[in-house]
Amino acid sequence: MQVDSVRPLSAWWSVTAPSVLLALASVAPAAELRIKVVDEQSRPLPCRVLVRPAGGDCIMPEGAVTVPIPPDKWFACVDSAIVEVPEGDVLLRVERGLEYVRFKQEIKATAPETTKIVTLRRWIDMRSRGYMCGENHVHVAPAELGPMLVAEGLDFGTSLTWWNGPDARRPIPAGSQRVSTLEFAGQSVPSSVFDAELEYGWGAAYIQNLPAPMPIETDRARPNLDYVRHACEVGGLVSYQAGWSREVLLDALLGYVHVVNICNNNFHMHRFQPRSHYSNLLQVPDFPVYDDTDQGMMRMNTDTYYRLLNCGLKLATGAGTAIGVKPNPVGYNRAYIRVAADASLQEFNKAWAAGKNFVTNGPMIFLKTGAGQKPGDTIDFSADGDRVSVELTILSDQPLTSAEVVVNGQVVHTFEVAEKHQFSGTAEIDVRKGSWLAARCTARDDLLTGQELSVYRSGADEHRFRQRPSRLRFAHTSPIYLSVDGQDVAVPGSIREGLLMLDHFERFTREQADDQYIGPTTAAIEKARESLRDRLEPQ
Repeated sequence: MQVDSVRPLSAWWSVTAPSVLLALASVAPAAELRIKVVDEQSRPLPCRVLVRPAGGDCIMPEGAVTVPIPPDKWFACVDSAIVEVPEGDVLLRVERGLEYVRFKQEIKATAPETTKIVTLRRWIDMRSRGYMCGENHVHVAPAELGPMLVAEGLDFGTSLTWWNGPDARRPIPAGSQRVSTLEFAGQSVPSSVFDAELEYGWGAAYIQNLPAPMPIETDRARPNLDYVRHACEVGGLVSYQAGWSREVLLDALLGYVHVVNICNNNFHMHRFQPRSHYSNLLQVPDFPVYDDTDQGMMRMNTDTYYRLLNCGLKLATGAGTAIGVKPNPVGYNRAYIRVAADASLQEFNKAWAAGKNFVTNGPMIFLKTGAGQKPGDTIDFSADGDRVSVELTILSDQPLTSAEVVVNGQVVHTFEVAEKHQFSGTAEIDVRKGSWLAARCTARDDLLTGQELSVYRSGADEHRFRQRPSRLRFAHTSPIYLSVDGQDVAVPGSIREGLLMLDHFERFTREQADDQYIGPTTAAIEKARESLRDRLEPQ
């Protein structure tokens, strides 16, 4: 089966404290590097830090929480740290999520000690703009997660302590509740810790906000349906890894999916995963296969999501990193949700499910109509339809490379944004039938030189978990929905593709499911078929 397996990052990168000390013992003289990080008001600022002597490996303070991003090794920093380094050039990088300008500098360390004060500058404050942020794909134990969440400036956390069953590597702390408070450096982040991931051939689904650990036993021969149904019944948030997941269409048609990740764990910090073999997992004849490029991967994520929307489904955009498994810091791919500054985790998840958001690993993208409607909203038109004016604003600390408005999966307006860091523009959209519209953009990450970027390559060309360097950054809004004469979106071509997908998913079910699950699942497939056929009739 072509699915991701959860593998610890230690499989790629493992440096123990004793080995670091041994390496330092062989280098003389040594310098004590004292690092202090503050914001523009000189207040202490938790962050993520990398220290690498020239020609050597990354060095961390003893006892620090590690953030492995191979071949690098970062650590979560309260606001200050002391690291013993060899005298000479040392690369220092300091980052805090997406809202601060990243610091990268070669400094000269001299014995006996060198002090470096780093001031991180905000380039945007999303909370002041009415947004809070989180993600949905975190393979880090709650006991270790707090420092990472705080260091990246995330407002809410999640921990997948159940991965195809209870995950002994990521135990739930005693006394945990539906919402637990994870703390670091005097700051706290509300987090759900009974979260679950299903990851067999049916498709990777992430379930957040469960009131208790998943009660259904794992079984690779059991479709996801029972698990996601249970999650919805108890108020959970269900997200799928992507629109190309085998079971996502079925579960979404039955009302058991809220979010589909398009800014997903194929986007890595400084790299991406070529995944053309995920283009058509159900092997439907004549479905497209996408290039093994970063642009191809991005199109695979978006196009397969658009097909679901074109079937009349209302699904929010999602974002996740797979930190703990993939080489990402938590929140590298994140969702910004439009909620009040004092919103609870429950309110945050409810607004995410409603599509009041955008997702990003770089640019900040804001879409609204001239009348003020925003992603997640529905506009009702009379039988003749009308025109709608949309306003797009993009802010980025990296040069923009594209900005587009998409309607029913087709680009209807392209803006000229090349090399800009700020952009505002309007477009007029003709609406004559039920539709959805959204906006997307890309940017180019120029932080690293070509030589520095080249090290972010791993795996042979034929290896399905290979990674390749990339400068691509991406953002996408959830849709605004446009109803005409009471009719929502129903694109006939996509609906017919959906019917073919259900046919091939039924075949997959009969081949892969245990006998006890085939009957209930095929009955659910037929119910989903009927709903798709009904959507064809008004056209």
